[in-house]
Amino acid sequence: MHTDQMINQAWTNIKTMIEENENIIYYLFQEEAVKAFMLDVDSSDQIIKEKMKVYKEKHPEIAGILVLNKQDKFLSNEINRISRDPLTKEPWYLEAIQSPNKIHLVSNPIGRNIKNNSNYQVNNVLTLVKAYKHPITNEAIGVILIDLKLDFIRDIIESIKLGKSGFVFITDENGKIVYAPVNDIVYRIHPNWLVEQNRSPIEKTINGDNYQIIYNTISDIEWKVAGVFSLDETTKVVSEVQKLTFVIALITLVVGSMFSLFFASMITKPVNKLKTLMGNVEEGRFDLRFHSKYTDEIGQLGKSYNKMIDEIERLIELVYKEQKSKREAELEILQAQIKPHFLYNTLDTIQWMADEYGATKITDLVNALTTLFRIGLNKGKEYITVEEEVEHVKSYLIIQLTRYQSKLEYEININEKVKGFQVLKLILQPLVENAIYHGIRNKRGKGKILIDIDSKDDKLLFSVHDTGIGIKKDKLWEINNYLKTTDSNESKGYGLFNVNERIKLTYGSDYGVEVDSDFQNGTTVKVILPLKTF
Repeated sequence: MHTDQMINQAWTNIKTMIEENENIIYYLFQEEAVKAFMLDVDSSDQIIKEKMKVYKEKHPEIAGILVLNKQDKFLSNEINRISRDPLTKEPWYLEAIQSPNKIHLVSNPIGRNIKNNSNYQVNNVLTLVKAYKHPITNEAIGVILIDLKLDFIRDIIESIKLGKSGFVFITDENGKIVYAPVNDIVYRIHPNWLVEQNRSPIEKTINGDNYQIIYNTISDIEWKVAGVFSLDETTKVVSEVQKLTFVIALITLVVGSMFSLFFASMITKPVNKLKTLMGNVEEGRFDLRFHSKYTDEIGQLGKSYNKMIDEIERLIELVYKEQKSKREAELEILQAQIKPHFLYNTLDTIQWMADEYGATKITDLVNALTTLFRIGLNKGKEYITVEEEVEHVKSYLIIQLTRYQSKLEYEININEKVKGFQVLKLILQPLVENAIYHGIRNKRGKGKILIDIDSKDDKLLFSVHDTGIGIKKDKLWEINNYLKTTDSNESKGYGLFNVNERIKLTYGSDYGVEVDSDFQNGTTVKVILPLKTF
């Protein structure tokens, strides 16, 4: 209970800091000079820089602020471009433009085409990015980026003490560590532990010691704040307290018995008084206390009684709070179950309205998105049929065709005999996404994705081929070398590495992903799975 409260308080402080900087972005959006800059009309760059300077001086957690419009023009007092490559092609800019209605958080933003004049290391930075929308067309036409120093998170986290060896750390939505104190144990905590468990706390053995991990998932951004403490250390402290309590109780009993016999005639009255008070406690009255002008054994016993009543009141209050927290948690679970239904109902309403106005393309797009969510969520189940997996990736491709209509086409070939087999869900979509973003999008002209699904020698075979830019031989060798391991630290965040790791952890090292590529001519990703029906 206490650990949970400390973790919640840590996140509340971090979230407050993030919200304050999100408000700074909002206030900058309201500046007329910023609006003019985004619209690429005459603007006062000096006014914008002065506003940035004021906010940075008032908020020491800010490492730098950058304003960028879609013409690749930018303003900043602290941040400069590294190379001439356009900033509008940066992943953080594209992600913000594609989802302009929310704030985007990027932890450890390594590999950006910008640097801070103060040489503040990017691995010590948390980046906030939000898109600016045209006041009339509602089109995203630029972004504001704020780099926050991780020092403010470090101060919050390191102020929390969980015993002698306990600690708190934070991971992002991909399971990568946003911040953790210097501790060998944190790097032995597998990200899947915080995903596969239905709820915290969870118990694991690390380096021969037993640990309990309590974590909370932040629903808005899927970050996790986790607390880790040693069960062996806790058990040892409890055991010592129990022994000490037993010894103290035994000594008190022996001494009390001896003096009771000796002073029997002197203590009858206070004992009866104490007996009466205890009778009141049995009736539920906790407002009466024992008062004595003497400091003898009866007086001490009276003090112990008072302490006991105080402790009972404290425990009653604690039980009440725990029950209240339990009811609140149950309500949160019920509310979380409502959200997917609300999403589906909203998408159905959008589809109905699109049908009403004859917007068939919007109808197809919403229908594809609904199918994508329905199969992706799958009521929390990890396995779906091959046919459902194909339906899922087909919905994803329909959505992508809306964006890359002139640059993308696809073909899916599936052996009818394998449609009913069960597979781990969300295998094809990350591979197709890689093919689009790392292959076809980087090559001129129209590209094609060919998906083949068949079986051979009691194995299920998926193949995703694209006619994109391909992969150079040295890079291809490096990728296939990484795919032979299940070390998530080597995956570098690519979708195919995550798919490969999930397959190996689920089915074993005999299964996984292989990549074959011809630079400038295309890439083929092969997935080997067992034939399972469940």
